[in-house]
Amino acid sequence: MDIRTQSALLASIIGLALGVSMLLRPGRPRVLTLYSVFALTVAGYYLSLFFHNVFPAADYPWASRISVGATILVASLVPGAAVAFFLEFLGVSKGTHLVGRRLALLSAVLGLTVAVTPLADKLWARVCMGVWVLGTLLTYGSLLLHRVRTTESRIEKFRLAYLAIGAGAAILFSALDFLVSFGIPFPTLGSVFSTLYLFFLAHTLLRLRLMDLHELLGKIASQTVLASILAAVFTVLTAWGKENTGLFLFNTVVAAFVILILLEPLKVKVEEMVVRIFFRERFALLDSLGSLRARMANVIEISELARLVLDTLHETGRVTHASVYLLAEDRPGYRLLDSRGPLPVAFLDTAVARGLLFAAASGQKAVLRENVERRMATMRLQVVEGKRYRDELKRLNDTRAALVQVKAGITVPLMGNDRVIGFLNLWDERVPEAFASDEIAIILEVAERLATVLENSKLYEKIRERDRLAALGEMAAGLAHEIRNPLGAIKGAAQCLDPAQFQGEDAEFLEVIVEEVNRLNGVVTAFLDYARPMKQSFGTTDLNEVVTRTMRLIQNDVPSNLQLAVELDLMLPRVDGDAEQLKQVLINLVQNAVQALGSREGRISVRTEKPERFGELRSAGAEFVEVQVSDNGPGIPPDQHPHIFVPFYTTKQKGTGLGLAICQRIVKNHGGSISVQSKVGEGSTFVIRLPALPTEQPPASEAPFVEGLPAGTRPSQSLPMPDELRDGARPAQREPRAKRERRKRLRA
Repeated sequence: MDIRTQSALLASIIGLALGVSMLLRPGRPRVLTLYSVFALTVAGYYLSLFFHNVFPAADYPWASRISVGATILVASLVPGAAVAFFLEFLGVSKGTHLVGRRLALLSAVLGLTVAVTPLADKLWARVCMGVWVLGTLLTYGSLLLHRVRTTESRIEKFRLAYLAIGAGAAILFSALDFLVSFGIPFPTLGSVFSTLYLFFLAHTLLRLRLMDLHELLGKIASQTVLASILAAVFTVLTAWGKENTGLFLFNTVVAAFVILILLEPLKVKVEEMVVRIFFRERFALLDSLGSLRARMANVIEISELARLVLDTLHETGRVTHASVYLLAEDRPGYRLLDSRGPLPVAFLDTAVARGLLFAAASGQKAVLRENVERRMATMRLQVVEGKRYRDELKRLNDTRAALVQVKAGITVPLMGNDRVIGFLNLWDERVPEAFASDEIAIILEVAERLATVLENSKLYEKIRERDRLAALGEMAAGLAHEIRNPLGAIKGAAQCLDPAQFQGEDAEFLEVIVEEVNRLNGVVTAFLDYARPMKQSFGTTDLNEVVTRTMRLIQNDVPSNLQLAVELDLMLPRVDGDAEQLKQVLINLVQNAVQALGSREGRISVRTEKPERFGELRSAGAEFVEVQVSDNGPGIPPDQHPHIFVPFYTTKQKGTGLGLAICQRIVKNHGGSISVQSKVGEGSTFVIRLPALPTEQPPASEAPFVEGLPAGTRPSQSLPMPDELRDGARPAQREPRAKRERRKRLRA
């Protein structure tokens, strides 16, 4: 069996494998089916050519005649299969499809005519048939070249150029194979190039990424070099023992062992050498990412970690935009931690990140902009539309909008505790499809390591905060003792004096002394409350009940000029919490609202609800409930928002600056978050988010029915403060203005 026969058999086997593998794919599109037909037709041509070479006409006349006819017939079917596939692949007009079908039918008729008649034995007839087949195949090559010239996408232009060059090489070397029929010696390369081109087409259909095609070329080069080295090893070890059968078998076994030992290390070295020689920038990126993974293990600070990752990526020269976003604690969304290149959006709201969150929830490791845009273009060409089509197109639009805002070509969700704790965003705006598959794989490893270190950093911060508070508590206990003893003496001495014995401002001095001692004692008490470890008693808690009891407790302390209202979600899931501590948070927030409103007419509302936004993206254990405390007071200036939860920060004349800090600490100990939404002149809303108990969520079938309520609406109950309970809430008669001014001067 000569090399021509062996190469024909190999081409038929590979073509058959490629065609069958595409047919076995579930839910395959039409283009994959047409590719399978094309690959199987090429495989059939080389299989019939194999049988023609195996059964020469001199020894097997009938078998040779049948194989010649089969070769001609199957060869005439190749142009039809090729044109049908490429017309579908390129998405040309229906008129061109009609011309292609007619051309394929004409080719099949001509092939059948030659195959079943004595013309099959004529050399000139076979040559004419070969010229017709090759000429017809050139028509789809011209279609590729035309599409290369007319396409506007640079990515598509490169991809189609590769396909056109490969098609030209396969047709050229297949034509040169016929030189042997005229007695002109020429190596058989047509079957090799045709097989490579079929594999190249399959890779293009499945990946549709330009960098993957570069990667394919690199792998072909590395595998060729590796095969040559291993073949040389085998030849050297077996060539000198051919005359002695036993020695030859022994050398063959030795060569097999040597090849098995050298295969893996040689493969790694050869691939590294090929990448280093032909893809220098890619080698530099892979090397930098590999060293980055090792250096990340020694970093615990979040800011330092972000700086290390972004600097390393930016210094490779393969990234023009890089950024890291982390989950915000004060409101739903992701805040920019650090970036390199043009500044992206500072805050990514959860509504904007909906598409990215859905991709992460569906198990997608990375989101590539080119894949999103290509899928959107494909869907817009579809004729059938429905709810599923509209939902997917909306998700793709949301995803692309988020990628544009964070200036990312590839976004990797950072996962921690089964939730998205941040995003790593990279983009090289100079080239499309900037990262190959192996590069993306290492980027995913870096992102996974980054997420792990971020989680460890948060644990480290919690431990450090616990130790700091423990030390502060010990110091505060001693300090409070030293301060309260003289305060008690001062207050006791002042109270022993009889105010009736003093006249004018002297009596007010006594009142100021007692009042300021009480205020200082309150500051010390608040400091101790903040510093000492909290004693918590967690259990299944109904937030609606906590809110109702708290409002009944404080409603008598609300001035008559203020309206207090409560709105409860009757289907609110329960939480795992300490009811007394949650009551303390609510009292503090309502008291702050009362102080902010002052003597003006106003409204304070407390509302419970379970937000429905993005509920489909969370697991059962990641549901949250909210308590909102709102007022229509003067609001909080934007420059004060980052500081209001900082201990000892206050804008009040008599404030300690610990109320909101204690509230935040309590809520965080419950696994939740507290945030503020405020506009100057419109009021403020403090939002408390607590994780719900999944086993306590009432099913939809048990939801209470409220007459007149639309289907699917969560029932709620409003509880305004009754007027008859306000009698005791009347403020005392205000002291004269002159007296208040004197008090201010005395404190100053």
